[in-house]
Amino acid sequence: MKKFLTVLLAGLLAAMCVPFSGCSSSSGKTILKICNCEDYIDEELLDMFEERYPDIKVEYSTYGTNENLYNELVINPNSYDLVVPSEYMIQKLATEGRLNKLDHDKLSGYEPSPYIEERLENITFTVESGEYKGEEAKLSDFMVGYMWGTMGWVINPGKVNADDAKSWDGILGNKKYNKKVTLKDSVRDTYLVSLALIYKNELLTAINNGNFGEVSEWLNKTDKETVKKVGDKLSSLKNSLYGFEVDSGKNDIVTGKIDAYVAWSGDAAYAIDEAEEKKVHLDYVVPEEGSNIWFDGLVMPSGSKNYDAVYKFLNFISEPENVVKNMDYIGYSSIVAAPESGVIFDYIADNFDEREDEETGEVSTEGLIEVDLSYYFGNEDGENVVYVSEESYGRLMAQYPTQDIIKRCAVMNYFDNETLTIINDMWAGVKGETFNTSTIIMVLVLVLIIIAAIVLYRLRDKIKWLKLPESKRSYAEKHDLKVVSREIVQ
Repeated sequence: MKKFLTVLLAGLLAAMCVPFSGCSSSSGKTILKICNCEDYIDEELLDMFEERYPDIKVEYSTYGTNENLYNELVINPNSYDLVVPSEYMIQKLATEGRLNKLDHDKLSGYEPSPYIEERLENITFTVESGEYKGEEAKLSDFMVGYMWGTMGWVINPGKVNADDAKSWDGILGNKKYNKKVTLKDSVRDTYLVSLALIYKNELLTAINNGNFGEVSEWLNKTDKETVKKVGDKLSSLKNSLYGFEVDSGKNDIVTGKIDAYVAWSGDAAYAIDEAEEKKVHLDYVVPEEGSNIWFDGLVMPSGSKNYDAVYKFLNFISEPENVVKNMDYIGYSSIVAAPESGVIFDYIADNFDEREDEETGEVSTEGLIEVDLSYYFGNEDGENVVYVSEESYGRLMAQYPTQDIIKRCAVMNYFDNETLTIINDMWAGVKGETFNTSTIIMVLVLVLIIIAAIVLYRLRDKIKWLKLPESKRSYAEKHDLKVVSREIVQ
């Protein structure tokens, strides 16, 4: 409790001290404040940006979760000029009027994948507050696409049966993998996995019938009965897990502590590469009953008016050569496809295509799997094809899945405040945490009461002092005395 109050008060004080974004430094440079996830950019690109635009200074910081970022923007809308949340949080921020729309005519360097851009334009909502209140909007109105991917299983195929990995319940709850599996310590991601477990039959029926809109509905159910089912399911699974994690899974599977873990696709690619260096083969599988497809984007909080620096950075970070440099560093796949330049596809082919023997230079497709990525670049079938070995197929699917995989994945909708409270309380109960929403509210009320008491106490002494005759105030000041009930005492 003491630690919680200390952190809470420190956060409130810090929020009061945060300067406005878009201001100028003592050197006269424009300050561009950017907030991103940890390890989610090649920071050399920030130096390169400052070299190109010497009148701009980048102040770069990181956040832990989308929810942490949201809370910071609510407390201080002027904190940053650019932030990088996920699609559901972008929708929430935009709906609440906390984002500026972007003028895509000024984004000359931004060439997203036509396929991904269509998905983003299909995510529509009504803005409920702020400058655009009442307007029908698209997700793409507010964001420049950054990275994208899916969620699935990373498995050690030497220890996990490939057929088991084709479904969520093939591993979760399977006694063969007791204490050898982890789930994400993220309520949204684990909630979706739980929905896939509970509604497996309904999801498979929808997928087999081609009703992919129905898949999205099942994977976004939030009625009270469903939330209870999710809580019960997670509680029943909890003791069979190695644990919940956010970042340690990719190392735990390489070291053999676990045999499988739920992973975001970029982390999956990282884990596969790390394991390969240690002569361990890992694979990535998106279960047949569906999963999450996610999109992270660069957005401009409504408190920022630093448009010139923002557009310069958005165009810079979207240049194909910079996109490749960034992807190579962080291991995720960019929404930028730059189809006309060919730079992005050349990068994919250089990393994955195995037709040419490195030693002999001979070209052959024998024993290789053909993967057509033309859909991603908006081209005709067969224009963007790579050939990979069975061992490399999982890593390619982690970064550039086929259309069949994408179709059975759903974008997560954001939770409204009431639903978020209910789900957070369920999550706290599953994990055995004592601080549910009600407790936190009680603590906040207690803090406010304490602050009010301190203020009133100080005001009382001030009032007493002012009520004293001038002669007594002078006498008290001279002899360093205090006031009690309008009388001067030692």
